[in-house]
Amino acid sequence: MHTRPDQFELWADLQKQNRHLRRFGYVLAGTVVLLVVALVLTSFRPMMAIRVDSLGQAELVQVLAPSNAPAPEEAEHVSRLLAQYLLEVTSNSVARDLSHAYSFMTADFARAYAAKVKEDPNLAVLEKGNIRSQLTWEPKGTRVKAEKDDAGKPLRYFVELEGTVEVYRADILTSPLLTTNVLVRTTLLVVPRSPATLNGLLVDYFEKEYVKPKETEPSGISTSPFPSPAQVKP
Repeated sequence: MHTRPDQFELWADLQKQNRHLRRFGYVLAGTVVLLVVALVLTSFRPMMAIRVDSLGQAELVQVLAPSNAPAPEEAEHVSRLLAQYLLEVTSNSVARDLSHAYSFMTADFARAYAAKVKEDPNLAVLEKGNIRSQLTWEPKGTRVKAEKDDAGKPLRYFVELEGTVEVYRADILTSPLLTTNVLVRTTLLVVPRSPATLNGLLVDYFEKEYVKPKETEPSGISTSPFPSPAQVKP
């Protein structure tokens, strides 16, 4: 008994579909293998430090190895960046800035600092308020000290920064509502470099102290276009 032609066509279509599925499976498996090989090669490639300026131009600074110890300039940079996230804030962005700051801290210090944040009522007022703060650094007030091991490699850095915090209204451009000097102290632990810690540093301690500005003696040079009372003769 002969099979009808429509049955021949049905089995031929199924066989053709199976061939296409096998080819697709081979191509997919090959693509996965290539991606895994590329990922492995990328993970063994040394990290690079790239500087991007304000115009968006990228420049290769140097190739970083995980064993390279961070320099004092990197400790100063991390301390300034952390202080900006914690002190230079705007209403409705406090939670976002805090999340960025936690990424620079060790796990233990981040938990301790987060517990302190929950007890601080000022942050809740700032989050709902209409103010913003601006932090300006004093270049001469920067001090960096390193604690090293017997081989001369740094174990931790102690950074002190001096600056000025100015508080403004967030909706309009006016003169600052409040201006105060601040002293920032930071302790940074040296850790192996990784994609999460490119600088090889994690903050283990942070504190801020608001200080009064130093009183300066009046100089003999006057910038006023009007004469002083002592200079006016009767």
